[in-house]
Amino acid sequence: MKRHFLLAFGTLLMVFATVKTASAQYGTAASVNLGGYIGVGLKHFISERSALEFDFDYNFRHHAPMVVALYQYHIPLIDNLSLYAGGGINVGARNVGKNRSTKFAFGVDPNIGFEYDFSGTPIALALDYRPAINFTTKAMWDQAALRVRFKF
Repeated sequence: MKRHFLLAFGTLLMVFATVKTASAQYGTAASVNLGGYIGVGLKHFISERSALEFDFDYNFRHHAPMVVALYQYHIPLIDNLSLYAGGGINVGARNVGKNRSTKFAFGVDPNIGFEYDFSGTPIALALDYRPAINFTTKAMWDQAALRVRFKF
């Protein structure tokens, strides 16, 4: 875990050294999330660089449906590519299913990722890492995903 933190911190330092000013390319987008969890999401920019994202995801490995609310701050890197970081909360369950001991899950979700906005098209792609650090059950560290966003 210490190595992951140092890697993320080092990446942020390099990014802040190359920050470029720009505004959000779109206002709202719906997404399909594929990776450590499968689900759908809705992202809305509330300012040029700040966005709120709401997801409903299911992690097959942990048998865990989750509802997640996130705040993200976008840092433009180059044309159409930005780094975002932030966090939020999750509420859900873990070990859902037949013959399993289902547990209530509640926790925080730090979030870091990259998003590429295809200008002139209704699509943006994002790749992010969002571990679910739960207070009521074990953390889920395998929460990386590719997001295909459909702008509207």
